[in-house]
Amino acid sequence: MIAEMYVFVGRADKEKVQKTITEDGRSYRPKTFQKAVSILRREQMISADLLKEFSTFVQELNDLAESQEAALANVTVPDEFLDPIMSEIMVDPVLLPTSNTVMDRKVIERHIMSNDDDPFNRQPLAVKDLVPQTELRDKITDFCKKHGIVMGNESD
Repeated sequence: MIAEMYVFVGRADKEKVQKTITEDGRSYRPKTFQKAVSILRREQMISADLLKEFSTFVQELNDLAESQEAALANVTVPDEFLDPIMSEIMVDPVLLPTSNTVMDRKVIERHIMSNDDDPFNRQPLAVKDLVPQTELRDKITDFCKKHGIVMGNESD
């Protein structure tokens, strides 16, 4: 069951899991998670303890999403901190040496999995070619801390 999976994965690293979920604008909707809690409670599909833990997880998830939305609404994020394709704050910026473009690692690695090229000029590109931008990453991290923006999906 998916609710159980969220609970178990959340036990390992709740902050990172919740940040990852809330960042996914395509599939995260607070009402969907609340509805899942209601259905699970009504149909008694999981144990009471697991339901309580999932319900807490969902509440914290929705609280995080609200606080992130509020933090981002009150600040202008510099363009150099945003991924040029996804327009999201970069967590692990890397330079694409073939076009001299900086992108978030997770975005370009996802692209390279299906196309081994630079999305800006179609030159051949491999993950090993990406150049970490640690100075920019540090600036982004400082900016986010200063403005109460939670960083997630960080490379371990």
